[in-house]
Amino acid sequence: MNYQLFEKHAAAFLREHHHEVLVEDYRRSRTQIDVIARKNEILVVVEVKYRKHGGLPEGLISPGQKERILREIGPLMVKYHCKEYRLVLFYYKAKNFVPEIIAIEC
Repeated sequence: MNYQLFEKHAAAFLREHHHEVLVEDYRRSRTQIDVIARKNEILVVVEVKYRKHGGLPEGLISPGQKERILREIGPLMVKYHCKEYRLVLFYYKAKNFVPEIIAIEC
């Protein structure tokens, strides 16, 4: 299945839950972020993962990927006038379009 379909679904899910989607498929240098959204003054940074056969979500975001994302958050908070941020994983299993939403500890 096309992973971009799940990224579009995640953005639509956020919109349905009253988030303003700011950027889809953000890329800068070696950093890629699937969806950047805002609700009130909270920046919501979303990584989307899909696994055909399910499994546990632990380890789906590598330490290097997490580090690159965290380096981008400060400038993004300034740019979009946010006071806090949340880093979350939208984890899709098999062909299920109901994501498991997991807060990522920073």
